[in-house]
Amino acid sequence: MVAAPIAHAQPYSGRSFETRVRMWLSAFAVAAPKLESTDPASDDPASGAERELLRLVDAGDLTAALRLLMRAHGTAIYRYCREVLRDQALADDVHQRVFIEAHRDLPKFARRSSIRTWLFAIARHRVLDAMKSRKRALAHVDDDAETEVPDPRPRPDERIDDARLREALAICLEQLGEHVRSAVLLRFQQGFSFEEMAEVCREKPGTLQARVTRALPTLRACIEGRTGGAV
Repeated sequence: MVAAPIAHAQPYSGRSFETRVRMWLSAFAVAAPKLESTDPASDDPASGAERELLRLVDAGDLTAALRLLMRAHGTAIYRYCREVLRDQALADDVHQRVFIEAHRDLPKFARRSSIRTWLFAIARHRVLDAMKSRKRALAHVDDDAETEVPDPRPRPDERIDDARLREALAICLEQLGEHVRSAVLLRFQQGFSFEEMAEVCREKPGTLQARVTRALPTLRACIEGRTGGAV
């Protein structure tokens, strides 16, 4: 008896794989710290939120500026740290370090980019520092026991819904190299252009674009392998 093909809960005709990755990543339910608002401020340097933040910095009110910065970008920064590091406790620590550093350096903000781009550059450097420290710590630990990851592959009679696809995407993202995963998240979760990513990562836009482009077929093959259905 031939098993019936697995159908998606929602049709994906007309949607590119890039669009679906962006949709799945933006829908990730991450247990982020509770902030007064989760709406990011505009990247436009002339936006009202950014103008107000810079006014507070110029007035020397760094505490109020930090509160505004956290309201605008705190959750997005946490999500980025959490998904790159794949460790909630470590992400909590890095998240705090990012805003401590931002509070210290706000008076030195050169205003050559948006506040959001500047803040994510800080976050990326602190994430890289955390990954290096973790690798050094793990080098001294006998890690023979491997953690088994549950296989989200559905039974033949199940339908693959978006939640199952996002679950597979999370597992497949974890299998990417850390620099590749960071680039994919900046592009599709945070919505940065490659030019903005270049400011964050201090790499050429073309290098980052190539890194993301090479990652997509790998992600797609991994997701299809885990779900048993085409995406």
